[in-house]
Amino acid sequence: MKAPISEHSVGFTVAVLFSTVMYFVFSRLREQVCAMICPYGRLQGVLLDSNTIVVAYDYKRGEERAPLEAGEDREADNKGDCIDCYDCVDVCPTGIDVRDGTQLECINCTACIDACNSVMAWQGKPKGLIRFDSEKNIAEGIKQKWPVRKIAYTVVLCILLAVVAMLFSSRTDLEAIILRTPGLMYQAQKNDSISNMYSFKIVNKTNAATPINFKIMNHEGSIKVIGEAFNAEASAIKEGVFFAILPQKEITSDNIPITIGVYADTRLIEEVELTFVGPN
Repeated sequence: MKAPISEHSVGFTVAVLFSTVMYFVFSRLREQVCAMICPYGRLQGVLLDSNTIVVAYDYKRGEERAPLEAGEDREADNKGDCIDCYDCVDVCPTGIDVRDGTQLECINCTACIDACNSVMAWQGKPKGLIRFDSEKNIAEGIKQKWPVRKIAYTVVLCILLAVVAMLFSSRTDLEAIILRTPGLMYQAQKNDSISNMYSFKIVNKTNAATPINFKIMNHEGSIKVIGEAFNAEASAIKEGVFFAILPQKEITSDNIPITIGVYADTRLIEEVELTFVGPN
């Protein structure tokens, strides 16, 4: 008989596979991941329009680009601020030229912005030849602070943040899952009592162990947990089995609704609606 695979061996295997893939990506593929594998560029292409803020080259200020010559008057020669040094291309991890416009391979790392700002500072020119801006702002020279799409994205983002905040605020510290054990009917107990077996799973999301108790809420009866009283360990899942026992006078049909209260020590944390099977 084969030994069961432990969680530790599974976790170790996953960690080794993940590390191997990441090593291969960073040692061999590198920028090819951004250019050909990562879906971000394709998604970006769908969402962009002329008002989208991106890493952009100010071609109206930079053109005509030409290498810097000693003692020249670039304005008189109708030359732009770009000295065609290619620093922005050299530092780009995907090897693109931002001066050719927005491209799928751009990952918005802003390395070209830093490189260009250094060159502008060395020349004594204003920074921002390459900056975060939109195509429309550069072409028209007018800042449109809140275009319709930006407002729409902001509203959607606020809604999503509100939903996430609501989910976190309604999140319980302990979660209980109780199911009637499949394939079993009722069991006859002493004193003309009837029992049903249920399996439970307690998820403790806190950093402290908590004692757990069960109680039948809508009938006279008792709960008998298989094994000793237990604590739900911190940040762990506790599984087990218990019997719900009802006296004969509570058995009014072969399918009785029953409510199990789950208590963290003496505090009720959840009520679970179940069915209790009795004799016909």
